[in-house]
Amino acid sequence: MHEQTEKEDLTMKKRVLAALLCTSLTAGALAGCGSFGGKETAAGTKAPETAGTEGSAGTETAADKEPVELTLWMTSRNEDDWSLSMEKQFLEEHPWITINKVVKEGDPGNEFYQGVASGTAPDLVKCSFTMMDSYISSGILEPLNTYVDSWDEWSNFTKEYVDMFTRNGSVYAVPIAVNPMLFAYNKALFAEAGLQEPPKTWDEALEMAKKINNPDNQVSGYATLAAEWTEWFFQYYVWQAGGDLTKENEDGTAELTFTDPAVIEAAKYYQSLKNAGVLQSDLTLKFNDLTKNFALGKIGMMPFASDWVTDAVSNGMDPDDLGLCLPPAGPSGEQSTAIAGECYVINAKTDQAKKDAAWEYISFYTSHVYLASYYENLATKGATSPVIIPRDDMTVTDFYEFPDEYKEVLESAKMVGRLEFYGKSSFGPYIDRAVQKILTDPNADPETEFAAAQKLCEDEALAAFNEANKK
Repeated sequence: MHEQTEKEDLTMKKRVLAALLCTSLTAGALAGCGSFGGKETAAGTKAPETAGTEGSAGTETAADKEPVELTLWMTSRNEDDWSLSMEKQFLEEHPWITINKVVKEGDPGNEFYQGVASGTAPDLVKCSFTMMDSYISSGILEPLNTYVDSWDEWSNFTKEYVDMFTRNGSVYAVPIAVNPMLFAYNKALFAEAGLQEPPKTWDEALEMAKKINNPDNQVSGYATLAAEWTEWFFQYYVWQAGGDLTKENEDGTAELTFTDPAVIEAAKYYQSLKNAGVLQSDLTLKFNDLTKNFALGKIGMMPFASDWVTDAVSNGMDPDDLGLCLPPAGPSGEQSTAIAGECYVINAKTDQAKKDAAWEYISFYTSHVYLASYYENLATKGATSPVIIPRDDMTVTDFYEFPDEYKEVLESAKMVGRLEFYGKSSFGPYIDRAVQKILTDPNADPETEFAAAQKLCEDEALAAFNEANKK
């Protein structure tokens, strides 16, 4: 952890969680880390010499450099004064670079592939972890080794997250922020039921949910997604049972494993929750409904990402009631969960000068100085969630006071987190149908339903996926 002087400790803007969350920020404001920087010059931001390029970024002065226009996709042009001041600093330090901002609706990172194919993609983009497998396989991301190997800050990035985006020795991304999928429990509801600790196993969770469940007061002991994106939560249970929903082959193709014994175990656990009557009574509730109901004290426990804390409190939850832990272990004895987050990538199809300029941008906006300034700025706004900064020389607790429980679970999540199952965006809808069937039809047989889902997925989606991703 980064050590600070006494003077820095005195000036650090620390807040207790309850005070921090008294003013809510939207998720978009929290995620908008692509347009801020530090107040000092970011160290190590010069790009190294690249093969076949005359005059490397490391030897040329700013006056020697040819002008470069860097195209960025933005979700909005609405930027606060601080963000604009950081952009101004970047441009002052890199006078040969100009920035062309293109407003892009939706999630720019998810639409990057189509942009590359059509020749309209930006030179770099913030990409969600979930897209990285397919993007790396498709060859649209520039390997960053020639840059990171000469960057004096690279050794401070957490190895577990760097390894997620390294293939055959090539590094394809610089992680920005990490949001692990955890497990939330309402401490007030637990106390009312005489429960002192969160569940450590599936069986414990089921028994605790029975004690919390109170239909007369519209309180469900447990909740999970059943109306949409069901594969998102379901995959965690499959992992906790010791298996997976797909297998990635060395050539980039996928095999479906919907009938793996662990999948069936997870499905049967879902059925046991439903049969015990502890799931939300309305299975048509969508994601936003579930998270809001949890915040309102209508759900005892559910899968819950670390960056949803702010939203829960802004919806009225007392922060002292919001407990976070690793997911309960399944039959495998493991508490496996997913790691989500964002990272910077460079468009492999853009020209070398733009790649070098993109690296200047990335190394500035992921530097220690910049990130410290960003989180200090957030502290002045009064809200944050317990996210993981993917560096070993700093942590979010340098800037905020969170419960010890949060600090411990964030550290533990580093060791058990993994990326979502391979091919999730292509194969997820087929898993959705099977999960929904076993939750809504009391006579549904998990083995039959998942075998049928796999057959349909093989017929309709597998060949196209493998053709597109085969190396």
